[in-house]
Amino acid sequence: QVRNPVRFANAVATLEASGVTTFVEIGPDAVLSGLVPGCVPTQRKGQPEYRALLTALARLHTAGRSPQWTDLLGEPVRHVDLPSYPFQRQRYWLASSSGTGDPASLGLVPAGHALLGAAVPIAGTGGVVLTGHLTADTQPWLAEHTVDGTALFPGTGFVELALRAAHELGLDRVDELTLHTPLVLDDAGADIQVVVTEPAGITIHSRRTADGEWRHHASGTLTTHDGPRAAFPATWPPPDAEPVAVTGLYERLADRGLRYGPLFQATRAAWRRGDEVFAEVTLPGGDASSFLLHPALLDAASHARLDLDTADGPAEVPYLWRGVTVFAIGATTVRVHVAPADSGAISLVLTDQTGNPVAEVESLAARPVTAAAPTDWLYTLDWRAGPEPVPASPYPELEALAPDAAVPEVVVLPSHGDPGADPVTATHREVLGVLAATQYWLADERFASARLAVVTTGAVHTGAGDRLTDLPAAAVWGMVRAAEAENPGRFQLADVPPGTDPRDLAAALATGEPELALRDGALLIPRLRRAPAAPADPSWPGEGTVLVTGATGGLGRLVARHLAAHGVRHLLLASRRGPAAAGELVAELADLGASATVVACDVADRAAVADLLTRVPPQHPLTAVVHTAGVLDDGVLTGLTPERVASVLRAKVDGAWHLHELTGDLAAFVLFSSIAGVGGAAGQANYAAANAFLDALAHHRHALGRPAHALAWGRWATRSAMTGGLSDLDETRMSRNGLPAMPAAEALALLDTALSTPAPYLVPAHLDLPALRVQASALAPVFRGLVRTPPARAATEPSTLAARLAALPDSERHHTLLDLVRTHTAAVLGHDDRAAVPPDQGFMAMGFDSLTALELANDLTSVTGTRVPATLIFDHPTPAAVAEHLNTELAETTPDTTPPLDTELAALEKALTAMPPESRDQVANRLRALAARFTEPPETSGTDARTSTATELFDLLDRELSHPQ
Repeated sequence: QVRNPVRFANAVATLEASGVTTFVEIGPDAVLSGLVPGCVPTQRKGQPEYRALLTALARLHTAGRSPQWTDLLGEPVRHVDLPSYPFQRQRYWLASSSGTGDPASLGLVPAGHALLGAAVPIAGTGGVVLTGHLTADTQPWLAEHTVDGTALFPGTGFVELALRAAHELGLDRVDELTLHTPLVLDDAGADIQVVVTEPAGITIHSRRTADGEWRHHASGTLTTHDGPRAAFPATWPPPDAEPVAVTGLYERLADRGLRYGPLFQATRAAWRRGDEVFAEVTLPGGDASSFLLHPALLDAASHARLDLDTADGPAEVPYLWRGVTVFAIGATTVRVHVAPADSGAISLVLTDQTGNPVAEVESLAARPVTAAAPTDWLYTLDWRAGPEPVPASPYPELEALAPDAAVPEVVVLPSHGDPGADPVTATHREVLGVLAATQYWLADERFASARLAVVTTGAVHTGAGDRLTDLPAAAVWGMVRAAEAENPGRFQLADVPPGTDPRDLAAALATGEPELALRDGALLIPRLRRAPAAPADPSWPGEGTVLVTGATGGLGRLVARHLAAHGVRHLLLASRRGPAAAGELVAELADLGASATVVACDVADRAAVADLLTRVPPQHPLTAVVHTAGVLDDGVLTGLTPERVASVLRAKVDGAWHLHELTGDLAAFVLFSSIAGVGGAAGQANYAAANAFLDALAHHRHALGRPAHALAWGRWATRSAMTGGLSDLDETRMSRNGLPAMPAAEALALLDTALSTPAPYLVPAHLDLPALRVQASALAPVFRGLVRTPPARAATEPSTLAARLAALPDSERHHTLLDLVRTHTAAVLGHDDRAAVPPDQGFMAMGFDSLTALELANDLTSVTGTRVPATLIFDHPTPAAVAEHLNTELAETTPDTTPPLDTELAALEKALTAMPPESRDQVANRLRALAARFTEPPETSGTDARTSTATELFDLLDRELSHPQ
């Protein structure tokens, strides 16, 4: 028995050296509890004896010796196989950059500031540009300053940036700084740029992404402090000042929309003397060493006067600063004297606890808190000049194409609505008709290399003076956009005036533009662009009634609360489930000062809508409608049925039209549409059609002089009954494709901003422009104006995948294609490495569905240059099977690498030219004999040059040159 681990280790070493096979019995006092179940260790694992014992046992094992485990355990030993796969090791730490990280190595001057990373002196001007990146990852306190639930960079932060810029030029005073627009901070943060030009003028801009538009936030002037310092009370607190309780200060501010995190809750005590306020402010735990005056400290200093005694009314935030000077940097505790200044402003004097000056602000003006919308998330649709038409012969229509006829490059499908028909009925009919036609088009292999051009009249609004006259055809545009997103290159959309010459239509379609319109002989194409900035100041009617449809859904609830918080006092809430689904919503609205009536109503039922409107109280007539109701039933185009399409159309199309017809004069008519209708969302053809109808209805109402706003929303972060079925893979795919979610607070702020504009149609969406730029070549047409792509570089040696494969040995082709398939599969599933995709695992087991299958098929179509069917993974269920299928398909398209005959003859001519003259005659005689044989009739020569292959001709040439006659 082993009683002493050290003695055991020494014994093992001795026996090993002598070559004796050792049998070890391990007793109950051993320390190998990790190796022998049931053993109770008498030594701690960290002690040297334990390590020595394990080391000795390991040395024996590697020498091929082992304890008799059967004797040791008293029972037969059962061997457990190790896993049949290699251990997967993946490094999650970011690799360090090869660069030094020093701004000086980039020709910049280190800024030495928490918010600014580098300074760039402007050559020859005496000015300077300071840059940085604002993010809560590096400065967590930035997320603690929120207005109406939206994180805003504090106004005092802009003051800090201005002060740092002043010090860069040897100045020490912000003479004036006006804040123009708020800076909204999200998870990605924002780039910041502070520019100072002579004579000391300053501007501050930011942008959210590298491709984003620069937004102007603040401007002002810098100077040098040359006046006396403001006086401060000699006794603290002044003996005639009355204490003021600060308990509940920050709770009251939060109730009015201004919510501060822990670092900003710095007011510790306060006193009042007439219109003056005295306060003590301490920064709780913050590091102020890299700031001149920490923004949270200065912000808290202003709380004492701006908000301390305001029990009612909106909270206020600073926006105009004058005469700001810092005398001592890095302060964390200050005493503050706040006094009235001109025109309702205040002045602030800050000292340390001994009375020495820290900073002063001669004048600070504030204004009520307003919702802050990320204005670079608001887009509008422009129709701009497209490419010149390409002359072409008229293309045939689909119905006129004979079953055995050759299929041209383009086939036309007219879709013209009946102006006299009921728009709802006509929309259902037209959309279902196009659904059947597009499904037929995709199912017939004859059309695999052709485009189906769906041609409409009056389905789009291209600008001033144009009229959208065909609402059903507009819905068709939404469906076909989704079809094109699922099947790139298979569809085209064109809107043309009545009586357009077929040759003009063919010339426009021949350009290959996926979406186009002909107007006055010009070809126009749609592109999104940023909407002009607008104040978030909607005129929600306070005393009238506002109807919200889909009110108990996720978005409907948010809208109802938002309206109540903005002064709407009477709400009529409609949903299919009615009061049973309202829960605590009515009580929440009552707390916000609004009375709400919840009614069960299917807005697709005209009679039900008419009855709903009778519930509006006469003393508070209906003044606005917000139509948020909707239904999702996603699926790829080929899997949609008429029933699935009709159910989605009813909620959006039928409901919106009934509200349009049955409501009278309104102040606002708001339709919650979706970016799917304009951007073409794969897997949402029915939903895209329904929302495209809403967009058209807004244009229709606008043309009639009636209020209308269709908002084609991007993705909201708030989950609802409609979006609750989205998987993590769906969320990842949408973010990867450039459509990350919008926080609810920012989306609601965008609602206010959008309704402050006269435009009947806007696209409020958080678009990730760098992500869109990565996929620029495959973007839906409307997004192509938002991203800049470098000009294509001419390839010196153009090659295709098929050509590269042809140069590989057979054994390498399958391996190369398998790597390709696994790489794209990993990308679709959101993995970082193809190693996460086993070659023989089924796609279904990996989590693929019809939409991800379609995405993979489209990716492989793009990279291989050969059309891959949407059913690829169902016909070939593993990556290895797909690779084998691609190998077979690409082998059939491998180009002929035999040199062209003309090239070989040119090489021969060059060789003959270089030959000595005395050798040319012999070769010339041989060539004449060869030429004579090719000029003889085929039956006598045995070789017909007109039908022989290049290989046969060169074989003959070799024989002739080798055996002259």
